[in-house]
Amino acid sequence: MQVLENWHPKGVTVYMDDKRLINCVLTECKLVYGGGDVTWENTQFVNCQLTFDGAAQRTVAYLQNFNLMRPPETAVPVPGATGVN
Repeated sequence: MQVLENWHPKGVTVYMDDKRLINCVLTECKLVYGGGDVTWENTQFVNCQLTFDGAAQRTVAYLQNFNLMRPPETAVPVPGATGVN
């Protein structure tokens, strides 16, 4: 797993799989999640967009077929989301 600490990217595409984010602030980034492991500690996501790829995209489609998840617009915004995972 790649560890990124005190990282502050802005306006880039970040592939989230196999990442551990510690004390990071991601601003206006496109977050791409494919279904792999990802963790974050004391990390903020400011006006980022979440998109799904690969296995995660297939899981989203499966859930949408059963009306368990609404279809996202082209991307799901994560405005100012802050999380500890």
